[in-house]
Formats: sequence, C-alpha cells, structure tokens
Amino acid sequence: MKKMTYNIKIVLREDKIKADNTIPIYYSVRVGLTTSRIPSGKSILQKDWQVKDNCPKSNSKANQLLAAFLNQKMSEWKLYMLEHEMMGKPITLNMAKAYFKNGGKITFYDFCKSTVELWEERIKESTLKTYKSTINVLKAFSPKANFGDLDHTFVLKFEAYLDKVRGNTTGGKFTRHKCLKSLCNEAIKQGHMSADQHPYRYFKIKAAKGERNFLSIKELQQVVNAELPENELMLQKVRDLFLFSCYTGLRYSDCQNLTWQSIKADAASIKFKAQKTSKETIIPIIESAQKLLDQYGKHSIKASKASILPQIANQVVNRNLKDLMKLAGINKTISFHCGRHTFASNLIEAGVNLIYVQKLLGHSRIADTQIYAQGLESNLFDSMHNLEKMYKQAI
Repeated sequence: MKKMTYNIKIVLREDKIKADNTIPIYYSVRVGLTTSRIPSGKSILQKDWQVKDNCPKSNSKANQLLAAFLNQKMSEWKLYMLEHEMMGKPITLNMAKAYFKNGGKITFYDFCKSTVELWEERIKESTLKTYKSTINVLKAFSPKANFGDLDHTFVLKFEAYLDKVRGNTTGGKFTRHKCLKSLCNEAIKQGHMSADQHPYRYFKIKAAKGERNFLSIKELQQVVNAELPENELMLQKVRDLFLFSCYTGLRYSDCQNLTWQSIKADAASIKFKAQKTSKETIIPIIESAQKLLDQYGKHSIKASKASILPQIANQVVNRNLKDLMKLAGINKTISFHCGRHTFASNLIEAGVNLIYVQKLLGHSRIADTQIYAQGLESNLFDSMHNLEKMYKQAI
C-alpha cells in the first residue's frame, strides 16, 4: 500500500477579516491530495504578520506568545500523526482533523466516517451506501455515542430502537447489526477498543429466513407458453432475461455482465467470474438457453466485450415479473433471483447429484446447496423405490 503523505502549515484567512481588522489564523492540513483549513482560534493584524517567514513578528510579547502557541500546536500535531503512522493506523484527513477537534482523541463517528472512506475502493457502492445509512441510523439513535458507550447494553437498546421505533424487519435489523459489528471489529484492529470490550461478544445477530420461491418445471413451461401482448416489448425482454437465469442459474448482475467472450462455443458452455463472489464458474448451455443466445446474437455484432442480454434495471425487471406471473397463471411472489432458485431446485428434482449442483451454483459450502433440497420430500420416497428396483434387477 502506498504510504500516505501529510503536512501542516499556517495560513491567514484574508477573506474573513473581522470587524476589528484582525485576520483569522488557520492551519492548512493536507493528507494525500486533500487539504482542509482548520481555525486556530487566533487572529492578528496584517501589520504584525511576517510574510516572508509566515509567522507573527516578534515586535511584542503578545506576538511572541502567539508564535510559540502556533508552533507548539503544529509540533504536537506532527507528533500525533507520526505516532499513528508508527502504530500502523490508517492516516486519513478525518483523523488528522480530529487532533484539533478533541485533542487527538478521535470520536466514534469520526472513526466511522474515516473508516468508510478508506473502504471506498475495496467494497461495492451498494455496500458503501449500507454502511453510510447505518451510521446515520446510529446517530439518530445515539447522537453522542463514543467508544466507551459501545457495550452489550448499547446493542440491546439499538435492537429495541430498530424494532420499535424504526419498525425494521429481521432482515433490516440483521444488516444494521452486521455493519456495526464490522465497524467495532475495525475499531479493535486500530486500537480504539479492546477485544474484551466488543459489544457483540454475547449478542447473536439473527438472520432473516428468506423464502426461496421457485418455479416448478411445469410452472416454468407456463411462463414459456404465456401469451404476451405484442406491444409489450419490455415484458418480452424481461421474460427472456428471467428464463435465461432459470436455465443457467446466473444472478441478475452476471446476466447483465454476460459478454460473448464468456461463451465457449467449442464446449457449449458459459465460463465467467461471478460478480458477487469473484469465483470462476462454468455452466453447460442447454438447448433452451442456447436458443435465447441465438435470438440475441442474430442481429448483433458478436464483439468479445459486447453485452448479450437486454440491459434492464433490476427494479424494472421485478416489476414486470409480477405482470408476467399473472399472465402465466402463477400465484407466487417471484423476483429475478427466483430464477437462480428455480435452476437449483429443478436440477435436484431432475435427480442431479448435489455435488454437481453445488459446482454449478458456485457454492463454497455444500450446506448452502442443501437448502434447495429441503421441501422435496416426495423425492425421498422416489429414491427408495428406485433403490428397490436396482436391488431386484441385481438378483
């Protein structure tokens, strides 16, 4: 990681001359390429300022004391920054400004802002927004919260606030707690909190039990056969996009990012790196999926980095899917991600080995794949009947 440079100097704010004709003295603090001006609380007459040396003239005891004060503050700031650097702590503008705000003791919310800024290049924009909104929720809950306030009781009260005041669902509360826990983990790494102070030591974050709605093979055929109005071009594109996910298991982001360079014609497969997990996955292309690829490749130049499928916003897709399900006569709440669930569940119903399903979905843990096997209890009996047939045939 590139070493962050920093510097400090004194500047006169001639654009802020006071009624008594004195000019405010500011500290110009620079970290990396970003600069901020911080008031020193002192001011001086123009005639008492030494322009060449950028300091008060030594023509009076008052000016000598002022010069000593300004120099001492800058020396203490440099020592404060050096100590942070030696301890391996992140050097940020917020941290640099914290010295002047509270004597070098960074507050919890200053830390949160600084940390999220550091994460900007490492995490997705949507995740970044979640952290920022969580910090705003925390400020509304406890405006003056600091590191010493973060304990088990704080988390319990925050849980009650999310539940009773904000009316958050289990999923919503899970997200807020997860963000706060991550920030606490980072605070411990940076030495602002001790490990035994961690507020989540005795608090288990409850995850929402999401409904994994999917379409059966019969229902999927209803979607394929549904008659759509000829003038509803968007609805037709949404159906194609959704069906492609059902046939391949690709997430919305991966469908949108799918380019011709991912299509391996010699092996009739899709080879891509999943955006969510950055894991390389290979999906064999079945005939139904190939027809959709042919449909969208027929009138387009197959440039390697050109998008294949329709580019439609996720919200628009999900809104149109509601209409599509009605036209198909399906009484289920279906979102685009249900296409992936459909792919997995129908593979299992077709008798595909769970290990293969895991590989096709790009799951790291078999436990994640086993979720799709739940609810297919009838298959257990079918499997036993098949086993009995095999025993009889072997006799």
